[in-house]
Amino acid sequence: MKTLLLLLASLVAMAALLGGCDKKNYPKDDAQAAAYAKDEANCRTQMRAQAQTERNIEDQRRATFEGERTRFGQEDLYKTMDNQGYNNNFDRLVARCMENRGWSPKRTSPFPKLSW
Repeated sequence: MKTLLLLLASLVAMAALLGGCDKKNYPKDDAQAAAYAKDEANCRTQMRAQAQTERNIEDQRRATFEGERTRFGQEDLYKTMDNQGYNNNFDRLVARCMENRGWSPKRTSPFPKLSW
């Protein structure tokens, strides 16, 4: 029984040590939530200009072949794909900005990321 209690106590202690890692977790109280919201708003503002610049460059590149897309009736598909790509790029830029400010990245999948 004593060994079980010692094992349990050591696991709790290890979990407490690992819980205080380098990066901030998601907001747990009002002050931390306010700091998170402020950092996220700043990141979104900064990254919106960069994402829009990249979007304009891609739009100019794609305009070269726009006549063929219109001729074959595929312009809606390409517009949808462009918008989704812009949204993904913007989300990625905001996530990187938040990580640089010390916030841990959001987990979008219940499965861990595999690195080989």
